[in-house]
Amino acid sequence: MSAFLTFITGHYRLLTFGILLAFFSSYGQTFLVSLYIPQIEAAFGFSNTTLSALYAAATMGSALTLPWIGRKVDVVALKRFATGVVLGCALACVILSLAHHTIVVLLGFFGLRLFGQGLLSHTSVSTMARAFELDRGKAISIAGLGHPLGEALLPIMVAFAISYLGWRSTLQISSLVLLGSMLPLIFILLSAQPAKILHPAVLSSEQLLSQKNPLRLLRDGRFWIIAPVLFMLGFLSTAIFFFQIKLGNSRGWDPTWVAGSLSIYALANALAMMLSGPMIDRLTAQRVFPYILIPFTLGFLLLAFSHHTLVYPAALALLGLSNGAGSTTINALFAEVFGSEMIGTVRSVFATVMVFSTALGPISFGLLLDASWSYQAVFLLSSLGLVMAMGASFFLRR
Repeated sequence: MSAFLTFITGHYRLLTFGILLAFFSSYGQTFLVSLYIPQIEAAFGFSNTTLSALYAAATMGSALTLPWIGRKVDVVALKRFATGVVLGCALACVILSLAHHTIVVLLGFFGLRLFGQGLLSHTSVSTMARAFELDRGKAISIAGLGHPLGEALLPIMVAFAISYLGWRSTLQISSLVLLGSMLPLIFILLSAQPAKILHPAVLSSEQLLSQKNPLRLLRDGRFWIIAPVLFMLGFLSTAIFFFQIKLGNSRGWDPTWVAGSLSIYALANALAMMLSGPMIDRLTAQRVFPYILIPFTLGFLLLAFSHHTLVYPAALALLGLSNGAGSTTINALFAEVFGSEMIGTVRSVFATVMVFSTALGPISFGLLLDASWSYQAVFLLSSLGLVMAMGASFFLRR
């Protein structure tokens, strides 16, 4: 513990930079954007299908764009790149707040998903992975705490602001908060950092080719071992949260109980992040990677075979453990397997996989449920997919 605290105090500026970027990435996360949805529907007269289609299109568009912008973190000075990402997210908030046409709503969603969910988080993790070689696991786990911190604080604040000020004013205030806090802090927190952190690394000729065309990564067999695990985490997490109220209604769980269980998920997520960081530094991410889906699989099996009221928070705790440990492990794994010089390019391609998975999860569950599949059957099929991805992950070490 003393070594952990020494690490934090010795690098608190850069770690705070990572935490804040992860925290403000909540602006583009579904759990926060969803709070604006009812009023946007009312303002434009959208149906559920229309607004869902707009959001899915924006998410897919951001996923396709992310590799080509995210790779620039490898070749652009960190202060300039981070400033551009913050400005992009703030502009997206303003665009959505001023929307009076469907196309503008789509652009606002696209900007929030690309700059918020995608690039703010991407910049945070890429910086931690490149800056810390020996303590990479601890750095990524600490910076990742910005995500559960955002999940715990921002929904309450945004919901309160929307109820009193309306959704347009809340988005504009959110934009000002982001600009007013992050723009000066980027320069304060990154001042006096070593040149290897602030400026791009010198890439080899092979790395330059991959950097110019991130899709070259698809030729690497290791991509096809790591990607299914990442896909399953995003695919199933988004799907279960999207249908959680309907699942609760089908099993007689009070909606307040279902929503309150999210705090258990956030706590388990944060705990797993903190515990997995030192473990990765001691064992390496490649050794930990094959086991991160075990709690997730147990959580879905629990949901499949029991309808007890306590099952949902217990299952969310297991999902949170896998997501927290998985986030830290997989991001450290990228640097171990592909090299820290290319971390931005590599992460941007895998982030595309994650974003696609979050878009496809709710749609896939919806199709199965509409086809008269029971929740138990859907959860059992999900468990089978998790076991297959977990089994393939052992081939990475070989």
